[in-house]
Amino acid sequence: MQRTRAIAIAAVEQKARQSRLIVAASLLLLPAALLLLLISP
Repeated sequence: MQRTRAIAIAAVEQKARQSRLIVAASLLLLPAALLLLLISP
């Protein structure tokens, strides 16, 4: 019982970590994309 709960918690934490990485990457890429749009004629 405790083992399956630990596995479930680990899976949830991994998902949270992945979503945090995606959010951080999008926050970094969004200004760059906007700059490219502004610069391009």
